[in-house]
Amino acid sequence: MIDLHLHSNYSDGFETPNQLIDKAIKLNLRAIALTDHDTIEGNKEFISYGEDKDIIVLPGIEISIRHDFKREIKDVHVIGLNVDYESVNLKNVLNKQMEGRLKQKEEICNRLRDEFDYNISYNEVKAIAGNKTVGRPHIVEIMIKNNPDKIKGKTKNDLFKMISIDGIAYVDRKFELTLEEAIEAITNAGGISILAHPGVYEVSNRAKFVELCANSGIIGIEIEYTYAKNRPFDNTEKAQWAQNYFPCFYKNLSEKFNLIKSGGSDYHGDKKNINIGEACVPDGYLKYFI
Repeated sequence: MIDLHLHSNYSDGFETPNQLIDKAIKLNLRAIALTDHDTIEGNKEFISYGEDKDIIVLPGIEISIRHDFKREIKDVHVIGLNVDYESVNLKNVLNKQMEGRLKQKEEICNRLRDEFDYNISYNEVKAIAGNKTVGRPHIVEIMIKNNPDKIKGKTKNDLFKMISIDGIAYVDRKFELTLEEAIEAITNAGGISILAHPGVYEVSNRAKFVELCANSGIIGIEIEYTYAKNRPFDNTEKAQWAQNYFPCFYKNLSEKFNLIKSGGSDYHGDKKNINIGEACVPDGYLKYFI
């Protein structure tokens, strides 16, 4: 098996790139990819450590896409695999993307504090993130830690919804790549653009949405994914349905639109009780990337 969607502590994962490799080797995986959110900074360590190991390691990234409600692009992510992680142009683009991400998280913290009376500060959120990319999981962690009374009766998913699109404390990013810009940045860095976890998106017609992405330049699509343990399906009655339905559905669409097949666990560490390799992505997909 392979796993082409992993996060390290360079974004919102718990483990170093080296630890991801060690864990994947123990699980007898043939290949893995590092796909941290909006950053390629962990890839040098990842590739260097993995080059003499008995496993194939692929450099990658997961880019958040600017919302475009007319096209139903809402909280969409694009993975780039086999990107040149030393590309100056890609780094420059991602620096702007990161500035937009961090400013957004700061403003969300401010709204939670000023408008909703949560005991939270951006400095505290940054502190628990350490050198990692600040993400919504870090904000939720502080919401839970500092506000036990306010969060009574709320699930972790409820708190995520508060700071996500349409949530009462959400703030949009001032700068974020469009779908086409993200695809172009990945392509210019020699990478392969992959539509991440397509089943999680709220769209009126899933097939037409994949067609839109393909027409915009997307080259591949994630087929296997841990839908049952990720939003919006985890801890719902649709969890097992999603896990059974989406891989087959998107495999058929990948063939219809001639898209490269990919897949991964979206592993972040111990969160969500997801293990590396859990998505059961077949070795056969490697032919697209090596």
